[in-house]
Amino acid sequence: MTAAAILAMAGAVLLIRLGWGGRRGLAAAGWALAAAALGWLTWADGAWGLATGLTAGSIFALLAVAQAGVVSPARTPRRAAAVTATAAPMGAVPSDLARRIAVFLLVVPVSFLAALWLALAINAAMKGGAPLEANSVATLLFVQPTAWAALMAWQMVQPRPARMVFQPALVAAAGLLIWMMT
Repeated sequence: MTAAAILAMAGAVLLIRLGWGGRRGLAAAGWALAAAALGWLTWADGAWGLATGLTAGSIFALLAVAQAGVVSPARTPRRAAAVTATAAPMGAVPSDLARRIAVFLLVVPVSFLAALWLALAINAAMKGGAPLEANSVATLLFVQPTAWAALMAWQMVQPRPARMVFQPALVAAAGLLIWMMT
């Protein structure tokens, strides 16, 4: 039965690939077949079955993308203008550069510090005044980059730098609340 479910994953990827051309019904059927095959593998073999199905699906998808890359026509490359790395973008005005610097400052150091504050607060709450334990340190080392990545993703979809202040403020406030409860 495992082999049949893995073959169903291959069929699912094929249906999804055929749906790339705008035939959404085929793509939806492919996703439904993939979900059913993964459900069957998980029910039959637990986590091992799920991992096997996901690995097989990834391999089939990689083969589909490679096949699409081989048969698609090559594009003629556009000739790029010679621009030095230190040159400002074409038509950039000082306010545009200030906006870019503000975005960088809000997304990189401010979000980093907010995520670090949250991670340290969770670490303090976990250890509760006791000496450092491996669990609290591991959690700190997991929470900080995860929270920072989530913050950066959330901020980068905002239209203006002024709208990028709320996200790190919210995370810092959550960290402050955790600190106050410990």
